[in-house]
Amino acid sequence: MLNPSSHRSRRRLITRIGLILLATSYCGNTFTQASRFKVVADELVMVPMRDGVRLATTVVRPGDPGSFPVILCRIPYGRSEMRAMAQRLAPLGFAFVLQDTRGRFDSEGHWHPFLYEKEDGHDAVEWAATQKWSNGKVMMIGGSYAAATQWLASQGGSEHLIGLIPIVSPGDIYDLVWDNGAFNLGVMQTWAHMMTGKRYTEAEYNAMLQLPWPDVFAHLPVHKALNLLGSSPDFYQTWIEHPTRDEYWEGMAWRHSPPDLPVLHIAGWYDIFQRDAIRNFELMRAQANASSRRMQRLVIGPWTHNGPSPGGTDVDYGPGYAYDILAHEIVPFVRHLGQGEDYDWSKPVHIFTMGENAWHSYDTWPVENVTASTLYLASTEGANSVLGDGALLAKPESKSEQDTYVYDPRKPVPNVGGDNCCMETVMPWGAKDQRALEERRDVLVYSTAPVEQPLRVTGPIEAVLYVESSAPETDFTAKLVDVFPDGTAINLTNGIVRTSFRESDTRRKPLAPGAVIRLTIDLGYTSNLFARGHRIRLEVSSSNFPRYSRNTNTGNLPETDATVSTARQTVYHSEQYPSHIVLPIVAERPVNGASS
Repeated sequence: MLNPSSHRSRRRLITRIGLILLATSYCGNTFTQASRFKVVADELVMVPMRDGVRLATTVVRPGDPGSFPVILCRIPYGRSEMRAMAQRLAPLGFAFVLQDTRGRFDSEGHWHPFLYEKEDGHDAVEWAATQKWSNGKVMMIGGSYAAATQWLASQGGSEHLIGLIPIVSPGDIYDLVWDNGAFNLGVMQTWAHMMTGKRYTEAEYNAMLQLPWPDVFAHLPVHKALNLLGSSPDFYQTWIEHPTRDEYWEGMAWRHSPPDLPVLHIAGWYDIFQRDAIRNFELMRAQANASSRRMQRLVIGPWTHNGPSPGGTDVDYGPGYAYDILAHEIVPFVRHLGQGEDYDWSKPVHIFTMGENAWHSYDTWPVENVTASTLYLASTEGANSVLGDGALLAKPESKSEQDTYVYDPRKPVPNVGGDNCCMETVMPWGAKDQRALEERRDVLVYSTAPVEQPLRVTGPIEAVLYVESSAPETDFTAKLVDVFPDGTAINLTNGIVRTSFRESDTRRKPLAPGAVIRLTIDLGYTSNLFARGHRIRLEVSSSNFPRYSRNTNTGNLPETDATVSTARQTVYHSEQYPSHIVLPIVAERPVNGASS
């Protein structure tokens, strides 16, 4: 049901990237596992890495004699942020190791995100495995950045590492910064500024929320924008200097050699890393060894980056927020790996279907009994804005064979909700009503008729557009929307393609004048029940700002160029150029007669 008042989560919890693992959120208040051990803490242990740099570490562990399985979390936001979870798990017979990453808080060394995590992560695992309170079995846990540290540490090949729990996890680091060639502007700028120093106080963090972010986001060129705040960290500049996937990014990659480990993958439909987390699961199920393939579990809720909390969304997903991840997922998983307790690996996919507001378990992913249904874009007078006559049809038919609009980078389409991160007060996230955006003429709106029967869409969403632009380089965006009978238009998932990256992320290719090109826009995944009387809608435009940097339409990278030009954009929908969207429909029922 719609929730106009929108419960607001604790500001500190919902705004910091990577802090979604706080026990006050993910662990809930219903955890009632019996404690068996009294807990002691080694508050500051300086653990040496292979190059002599020492990393600040806290160990929260059973005080009883003996050795215990270890749960390791490596985090750049201050190891105290995970203390609540450590206090909950240590009494169950685990040694919980919390470590500040290199160059952060009390750790020594130079801070450069992700660059040192392969070696440091491996060394931390080896250290934890050889302590007198350890039984040599080490699992890793953490969200966002602390999920990436797990994947990177797994590349060290330690025999002591026995499992991972990556929550709202990125994939390869290049994809975190650049999304199909588009710079993740709002996320990267807010996060880079927050992470400029060695540490931050609560007062400094709260003051950061009051900074003139609209001015920062709007500043061109992008690489100089943080100068407005007096910060321009070296890693931010390095990221902008490497817009294509090259040796810099490959040095931080892990997907080329996925580990042979059991993994509990936890994701959110409205999380910025939704696609990455699901594809990590798919990769492990396809390329890990036979034993590890079987020991993969995927859990997806209707959550943003802060986990099971309704904060910031316009829709109340009820039981989606009540799910106790610690009790239902994390504790059984770590007890199986670390203490040998039984674990049910059947139905490894546990996901929440929005609209129906219900949890479902599946044997496979993509889920069974899915029909790929194609809906074709069409219009007669034009699809510009919700006042146009854009339609999604079962067959390509249209009196008009194209729609056009002008994209002006000086007046970009604003981002409203979706897979944002990480300051809800600065960049709202989650399920939001899109009607105000749909009044713009530079937004093409295509809708089905009201569906006659409920339709469950679960799986990957893909839009294929045949387009032409007057610019040598530009962007095209697509968004899947659930339209309620009263007109409320709730975003489900979205995607973007920078045209010069349409064929490869290792090299750019400009547009030829007058050329019609085929663009495939990856919209990620969803699970949503379109109730009877609802409509399925696709929005097409050329900006989603400040979620992504604006394409300046000049052929130069907007991240390093301040020159701006308008572009005339054409989306074709004819027999020759059948632009369409592909939806995974559960069961056999097609969409309004659409064929599969």
